Amino acid sequence: MIDPHSTIRVAIVGGGIGAAALLRGLLRYSHIAADIYESRPSFKEEGHAITLTAAAEEILLKLDPSLDDCLSRAEAVYTATEFRIASGPYAGQLVDYPSDYRERMVDPQKLLDELLRGTPPRMIHANSRISSITEVSPGGGVILNFVGGTQKKYDIVVGADGVHGITREFVLGPDDPALRPQHTGVWRLPIKVPYKKALDAMGPEFLDPHRPCQTSWIGEGTFLQHDFMGAEKDVHITAYAANSGYSPQGWASLLTPEEFGAVFANIPLPVCRGMVNLIKSLYTVQIAGISYMQHKPARTYVTKNAALIDDAAHSVVLVHGVNALIGLEEAYILSMLLSRVATRAAIPAALQAFDHVCRPRAEDAARHTIQCGLVTIGKDQEVGLDPYLVGPRLQYHWHILKESKIEAQQTAAIQLMDQLTMQQ
Repeated sequence: MIDPHSTIRVAIVGGGIGAAALLRGLLRYSHIAADIYESRPSFKEEGHAITLTAAAEEILLKLDPSLDDCLSRAEAVYTATEFRIASGPYAGQLVDYPSDYRERMVDPQKLLDELLRGTPPRMIHANSRISSITEVSPGGGVILNFVGGTQKKYDIVVGADGVHGITREFVLGPDDPALRPQHTGVWRLPIKVPYKKALDAMGPEFLDPHRPCQTSWIGEGTFLQHDFMGAEKDVHITAYAANSGYSPQGWASLLTPEEFGAVFANIPLPVCRGMVNLIKSLYTVQIAGISYMQHKPARTYVTKNAALIDDAAHSVVLVHGVNALIGLEEAYILSMLLSRVATRAAIPAALQAFDHVCRPRAEDAARHTIQCGLVTIGKDQEVGLDPYLVGPRLQYHWHILKESKIEAQQTAAIQLMDQLTMQQ
């Protein structure tokens, strides 16, 4: 039974979709007082559109039934999904991959705004930079130390502050071999352009206003993707490349527009050339591709009073909405377990149960998305740029990735938490 006089104070560090989803889940429970912190001046989600699987939509409703129309308010649309070969003898050919109109595509910023909608302003803290996290005593809570000298104490801190965030070191320790992310040698560059501008550059064939679609172009060491959600919306374009302009010292690969064009020079298709030219038209002096970073598998996601979720915990590559699905699964399981914390003494059991259930799923997803990434960037040596081999390989990985077993995860987490609580 929950002690009505025992308030559990939770700090969520990070302002992305996973963090906002966790906050939304915790808001339902009167014995939990939560705050969310973002170091930037505002809460932002950048990058290409997010594909939400049917399972992801179900989890949104589990987090908070009042989110039943949030995707409509965020202007999400049902879309097709296509993969095509961009270069080589099969250039332009469609990959045999089943399109699923049950999935919806949404602008990540609009989804984030909907998740934060209605949250009391006192809980939302933008422009709040944390300099360090201090443990009061083992299991005794944590203190967030902010730039400027202020402090605030919480019972639990949840890190969702990205690959370079501060919470991973607090959980793993400064000497853990899995602490620092590794460069993968792949970079990406997302842009948004108005529909008319995209239409002029790319042509009408793949921008049919009656057929919203996410189209991906697999090249030899390159990958181009455009997310088209309708004639009244911006077109999201993302370029990926392996090793070109790669600098192991920085977070970005810096190229001139000419060097950028040379990376994609082996792609002859007009629609792809149009995307490359759109990017070059926006960046006329220097192009900075964001380096893809990859975590080593962590031995744990938790301590007695802290937990890691989303990209603070693992490196699930941004492929076909899998990262959003995993993040929502973690937000739901963690919020559900914390809702059952009757006293502060039960916090370690809840966090251990979360780690036991969610970490294997996330690390398995990370492995499969990395393999998907190799396929989509033309670096899988077994399938190459053969559309007849690419399709089955992608289907194999995505069947595993999209098969959310949230009910089984929930049952297992509750059972383990109860066992651990009884052992205290």
